[in-house]
Amino acid sequence: MRTLAGKAVGGASPPRIMGIINASPESFHKASVRESYEAIGEAAASMEEAGADYIDVGGMSTAPYLETAVPARTELERIRVAVDAVTAACGLPVSVDTCRSAVAAEALDRGAGILNDVTGLGHDPGMAGVVSRFDPSLVLCAHGDRGGTGGPAETAGLLSGIVDRAVKYGGDPDRMAVDPAIGFFRSGGRGGTHTRIDGDWTARDVSILAGLSEVGGGMPVLVSVSNKSFVGRILDGREPPGRLHGSLAAEAAAVLNGADIIRTHNVAESRDAARVAAAIAGRPPAGRPRAEMGR
Repeated sequence: MRTLAGKAVGGASPPRIMGIINASPESFHKASVRESYEAIGEAAASMEEAGADYIDVGGMSTAPYLETAVPARTELERIRVAVDAVTAACGLPVSVDTCRSAVAAEALDRGAGILNDVTGLGHDPGMAGVVSRFDPSLVLCAHGDRGGTGGPAETAGLLSGIVDRAVKYGGDPDRMAVDPAIGFFRSGGRGGTHTRIDGDWTARDVSILAGLSEVGGGMPVLVSVSNKSFVGRILDGREPPGRLHGSLAAEAAAVLNGADIIRTHNVAESRDAARVAAAIAGRPPAGRPRAEMGR
């Protein structure tokens, strides 16, 4: 059985919901930002009440179209506050979204159980030691120097190599999920978090959702489309505050096509969309059972 932070994922397991809390004011989605210990704790408790299975915290935005890099010490301090606040406020497993080994080590030492690296452990060589020392569950994002058009087959190839890297570092393949990195395959970008492709990035992201069954290589698949740029582009240039309904449609399509984890800013709404899509697909209901919510 494959698990992520102790929860079964993939196969006959229900689709899981991972709530996003950004401790980075640079984030593209301002409504997701929580900077104080109190605000982060309140958001985490609310997400638990709404049926989340995990909480993912980030201390630096990695949006490839923005200048969002901050010094490592700034990201580190934000993550300290965020992990402490979430672990105090709720009982859900914590995921840390970072590509810096020092930040990852601090978060895992403080109680996070999942490492989510948008560069697929490729940015910081120190991640090898972090994986070996802490043995966390891993979310491995597709990432490379170039990805052609970035379609499902090419993305699957990148992910296969990244899984091999994680295993070489000491990671347990039964405690990993892969992420096709929707929003991070572009013809240009900043900060080194994106994979350069030839062609239209909106078409690429749509092709991934349509061909999701080709991507995972037997691993559980996490999909993060919440309020992403391709949704805005499909909706005639709509900005993040107007992308909720489009995001829910994309998340439902992801579940219908086999997504195992939905990473979202909108836990309650995404849980409902995923539960309906799971029912249509003949899968167990998404999110925690209502009897467990509010504990």
